[in-house]
Amino acid sequence: MNFYAALVRPILFRCDPEWIHRQTLSCARFAGGAAWRRRLLRQRFVVDDPRLKVTVAGIDFPNPVGLAAGFDKSGVAIQALSCAGFGSIEVGSVSAHPSDGNPDRPRLFRLPADDAVVVNYGVPNDGSEAVARRLATVKLPVPLGVNLVETNTGLPAETDHVIEDIVEAARPFLAIANYITFNLNCPNTSAGTSPFDNPQNLRSLLEGYARYETTPPVFLKVVPTDDPAKIAGTLEAMDPFSFVKGIVFNLPAGKPYSGLRTSTAMLDRMPGALAGRPVRQLVNDAIRAWYTRLDKSRHVLVGVGGIFTAEDAYEKIRLGASLVQLYTALIYEGPGLARRINQGLCRLLERDGLRHISEAIGMDHEAKA
Repeated sequence: MNFYAALVRPILFRCDPEWIHRQTLSCARFAGGAAWRRRLLRQRFVVDDPRLKVTVAGIDFPNPVGLAAGFDKSGVAIQALSCAGFGSIEVGSVSAHPSDGNPDRPRLFRLPADDAVVVNYGVPNDGSEAVARRLATVKLPVPLGVNLVETNTGLPAETDHVIEDIVEAARPFLAIANYITFNLNCPNTSAGTSPFDNPQNLRSLLEGYARYETTPPVFLKVVPTDDPAKIAGTLEAMDPFSFVKGIVFNLPAGKPYSGLRTSTAMLDRMPGALAGRPVRQLVNDAIRAWYTRLDKSRHVLVGVGGIFTAEDAYEKIRLGASLVQLYTALIYEGPGLARRINQGLCRLLERDGLRHISEAIGMDHEAKA
């Protein structure tokens, strides 16, 4: 029995979601503050199995199940989170300047009938300088990613300013992060627009980053799409830059009403973007489409969206994802989720007669061929 889902979650769901989020980070920060507590966490949650170890962009991941950006926006609890069974921790989104995020409350909504949330935070964070100082003081047992975004002022900005803002946000992390993710299409900033739908603007962003002497590997976080023209435009823009190592899929903007159990009237009162089980198929379709077009010797895919079980993660890996990330499922399944998924992945590998998780990447395409 999942103790959290049966006994803890009903109590937590009586409270404001954003308040619970803050309290969870505070508890995690305390738990990670002492070496003996971190050892206990690792003993409880970490699955150490060589079949799950993955090397991507020259980075060794102990397993493919990462914590997505959005949970720990300013890196306040990464020591505990890195001992909770995840193969990587991605902090953020972080902007060059501090931001309080979107002003209107509430900014986070639960949809229990759909195992989903609606997010309208607007990327509140402490700013890149403060976050980098915090991250520089710790050494993690798993890779650390930093997700970067433009500063949310609530107002549209000129494209050149957005590009320079994100490039500046990267500077403090160049000697700290194992990898950097550019959040190209944040769905719930107040401005709500992205200049990087234009491939030339994306190329300009990457040219700006290339000016640094040290350039940690980069992943591009994009809206999930199976449109060949949009995929081709992004691939062409990133092609000249060897530090770009892959694609991560973002939340789609808005809320697809089709198939949701939550009433339309209730959804209309929730501004923001939908995350959780309902976006699973949308992202799977995108993984399938991108995988057939990638240069697999250079680029990988990171699958997100609706990952609640080992089967969900394995499905994305078989479609072509080398790594996966989760966040929403933690709200519903609790802190043992990464361990359960990693244990389940080992069972699925045994079921399919595979010796290593890398053998499952893109397996569905090979079977179809």
